[in-house]
Amino acid sequence: MRFRYTWIIPAIILFISCNSGSRCYESTDTLMVATFTGNNSNKIDTFTVRGYGRNAVGDTLVNTSDSVLVRKVGLPLSLTADSTGFDVTVNGKSCVFWVKHTMNLQLISQSCGFAPYYKLTTTRHSELIDSVKVFDQDVNPKSVERHATNGQNIAIYLHLTAN
Repeated sequence: MRFRYTWIIPAIILFISCNSGSRCYESTDTLMVATFTGNNSNKIDTFTVRGYGRNAVGDTLVNTSDSVLVRKVGLPLSLTADSTGFDVTVNGKSCVFWVKHTMNLQLISQSCGFAPYYKLTTTRHSELIDSVKVFDQDVNPKSVERHATNGQNIAIYLHLTAN
């Protein structure tokens, strides 16, 4: 009889400790949703985005050769600096843009941990970029959901020439 109780008690403890309440069901990925648009219906044929000064293998954030009028991507922002730069190559031409931002960490939940929340403050860009428009300066884990519903944080308008 004692043997039966000594086996049941650890089984109950094991069952209770394996509850599903400790799983994370919320996103902690924080990406700035950006759209790149060519001028005068010029298509974006080849498109590559890297972090500024990041040229090593594996540092490419986006690399595609689909021909489209508008390209929408999610881009990570820096956790350690107050600005983030991106090297963009479009149709064989390179440009750079920077986004200045503030960041604070917010607790999502005990099981998910913390996620960065950003507020975009200013932008700068080089020649190939005609202009940058900020639509939503708040970048947080919900920005990825906006990506799925055609939302965006910023729009980058490119000065492309016909091939």
